[in-house]
Amino acid sequence: MARLIASIAKEARIVSRDRDSLVVLFLMPLAFVLIMSLALQNVFKEKGGGAVFTGAVLNLDQGKLGTAVVQGVSGLRNLEAREVDGTEAGIRKAVADGRYSFAIVIPAGSSPAADGGREASGAGTGTLAVRLRLLVDPSLRADHRVLVASVLNQALLGVELKLVGELVGATAVRLFAELAPENASGKAVALPSSVQQSVPGYSLIAMFFVVVPLSVAFVKERQEGSLVRILSMPVPAWTILLGKAIPFFLVNQLQLILMFLAGMYVVPLLGGDALHLGNSPAALVIVAAHASLAAVSYGIMISTFCTSVEQAATLGGTSAIIFGALGGVMVPTFEMPLYLQKATVLSPMSWGLEAFLDVFVRNGGVPEILPRVLALAVFSLVCACVAVVRFSSISSRS
Repeated sequence: MARLIASIAKEARIVSRDRDSLVVLFLMPLAFVLIMSLALQNVFKEKGGGAVFTGAVLNLDQGKLGTAVVQGVSGLRNLEAREVDGTEAGIRKAVADGRYSFAIVIPAGSSPAADGGREASGAGTGTLAVRLRLLVDPSLRADHRVLVASVLNQALLGVELKLVGELVGATAVRLFAELAPENASGKAVALPSSVQQSVPGYSLIAMFFVVVPLSVAFVKERQEGSLVRILSMPVPAWTILLGKAIPFFLVNQLQLILMFLAGMYVVPLLGGDALHLGNSPAALVIVAAHASLAAVSYGIMISTFCTSVEQAATLGGTSAIIFGALGGVMVPTFEMPLYLQKATVLSPMSWGLEAFLDVFVRNGGVPEILPRVLALAVFSLVCACVAVVRFSSISSRS
């Protein structure tokens, strides 16, 4: 323990002396958060006609009407809907967890209801008691909700034209009640905003950017010979690496606190939306800790493979930007082509960002974030193991 504390103290002194890197680590993400939260404020409210949304159709009817609806909503331009099995409670959870952007529930008994009659209206026409449910992900933008509902209502109108005469023998009857989007949880959930995208997103980029000062410091130790002196001491590799990790872990937490405070208090002063942190402080702490572990573990792993300062800066900075671009930080996932939306699972920043959105937008708690937190933990463990093996190899050659 004494050796670990001494290692932490040494790294903390090195970090505190590198004031230029600290300024970049704190001011760069702060500038991005302020600029992007304000610049994208209107973009998040515009109509995204080119977006593609993945959804599900739960057909509990299994009759003629249910089959016609499934066929009618397949192959739509902006929507990729596929039939799934399960229960309404299960599909609600899937939508609330963000696995689907939307889901249509065709209630059991819809076909008999269509055959059975209609509810009279004041205009002398009527609407049959066939009420489909449209569930939407709470993080879906307001204009995208309207787009999804509009496309689906147009598709249902086509289904009506085919079925209404056959089922009720009258052309003046509306078969379906118009779909209206509703949150999968049935609760009022705040719509996502640019600040809810930008603050956690650019905070994650800042976290992963610790790879640059960490790698540079590691390379300098090798070039100046101080690493050889450290390796000559009877200290296990994990102690040295953990001593390097802890100061940067604390830096990450300070970065995140600064970004959150800026989103909550500074952005509103500049005319933007305020950041709301959701209802689960425990979930936020867990996500923040695991995101930082992933960033620091990745940084240490990269450090053990770099042999020059230039290589460390280039590889570390470039990989952090790629993770951010692929993870939906710079371009929101829902604005990406469908094949790139599926590729976001390759970026650890995507796991962290979606976990933060689970808390901020979907009002999730600890159970909801666990799958993505587990993915971050596995990524951290793999990076740490690779780093220890690589560092032990360096030690044996020194």
